[in-house]
Amino acid sequence: MRLKLSPGEQIIAAGRPHARSLWKPLTLAGITGALAGYAFGWLGRDTLPGQLGEFSPYLQAVAVVLAVLVLARYCIPPVLRWFAGRIILTDRRLIQRQGVLMRREHEIALAAIYQLEIRQSVTDRMQRSGTLILDLGHGRIMQYPAVPEVHRFRSIVVAAIGQLPLTAMFDGVDMETNGGYDYEGRDDD
Repeated sequence: MRLKLSPGEQIIAAGRPHARSLWKPLTLAGITGALAGYAFGWLGRDTLPGQLGEFSPYLQAVAVVLAVLVLARYCIPPVLRWFAGRIILTDRRLIQRQGVLMRREHEIALAAIYQLEIRQSVTDRMQRSGTLILDLGHGRIMQYPAVPEVHRFRSIVVAAIGQLPLTAMFDGVDMETNGGYDYEGRDDD
């Protein structure tokens, strides 16, 4: 599903969460494939003892089915979730999309962001990723975990906020004009 932009709105940056969340499912997929291959090969030998040799085609099928079930339950869903996840920064809003079958989309107007914070663990710093925390005021906090190049992304967000017109920052009050008052030429009576 494509992102619907407002007239004049432009995408500044878009990307997926950091791929570090894939190491567990990919490692499990490799181990599962290796174990299923070993079991399939071992059960295909001609020198199997007794009745095990008679049931080896069935046991090979069971090994393959178990491997497919493990992959389908524990490996493929996290990869699909990562693949479907997006972080999109436009010149007006920050959007986070998640989900494969049931999509969840959360968007925040850049004008609503009061403060940006970054949290990084040691492994996050080694991978130059981290959690971007947005303070929206009134105790509302939004977290974007596993943001790749988190410091650069934060500086891009800050630059985009700086490019907003001042009227967008103050609920429609035009801060660029003085509203008809002349502060410099006021007389002190």
